[in-house]
Amino acid sequence: MKNLLVLALLAAGCGSDYVKISTPTTPVTQNARVTGQYDVVLNSTNGHSMTNIYSNFTQTGTTFTGSPNTLVCPSNDLSRCEGNNGSIAPSGTVSGQNVAMLIAFSSTARADTLTMVGSATGTNLAGTYTDSLGDAGTWTAIAAGTFSGTYSGTFNSTPNPLPIAPTILMTLGQDARFNLTGTAAIMNSPCINSLSFSGQAIGDAFSLTDGARGAVIIGVPNGNGFNFRYNFAASAANCAGDFGLGTVSNTHGPFDY
Repeated sequence: MKNLLVLALLAAGCGSDYVKISTPTTPVTQNARVTGQYDVVLNSTNGHSMTNIYSNFTQTGTTFTGSPNTLVCPSNDLSRCEGNNGSIAPSGTVSGQNVAMLIAFSSTARADTLTMVGSATGTNLAGTYTDSLGDAGTWTAIAAGTFSGTYSGTFNSTPNPLPIAPTILMTLGQDARFNLTGTAAIMNSPCINSLSFSGQAIGDAFSLTDGARGAVIIGVPNGNGFNFRYNFAASAANCAGDFGLGTVSNTHGPFDY
């Protein structure tokens, strides 16, 4: 009789409890973020020269677009740069960490369209590409820095080079919308001694204009600073019609290290 009572109590105790089974949650896939200033480098596997692309990306949801002032520079050669005029506008999509991008070169002598696929690792991107002219290779895209500080160097006219190249000391600042403002002091030039800039950062490249003096400067990074080309409008009050090339590098102060 005792054994039956114990069994009945045990049965009652087991019936008063239940095992809770939790449903596992599915992890949410995080999409890559492709936004801000970028330097894109194409490396051909068919023996063609490297191509540098500078752009500012804006992302909405799973799509992103490049800025209308995008620059495409074969061999990073300023004389061969295309764009900065709305003619080249990259576009792309993300799915998880996978990235796809399309860039059409509508203003070049031979129209070309790049098709790029790859993946993101943090803010950096990498993958492979093909183009409509039969080229193929690998590509990387690295988030660029901002412009702030003083840059010094020299420049010289292409049609009227001087035996002693003029020097330039530029001060630039950048806001969150990639806008640049700054000034330049110029020495040893026969026609100009200062400039006042507005413009935009384009990845690690830049475009600057002094509307009052009719001057335009476009620069691309060279590893140690920037190579730039300049031109003055034919109607400029000083240096009318002049154009040429120069280089500048960042000037560090004693407390910048």
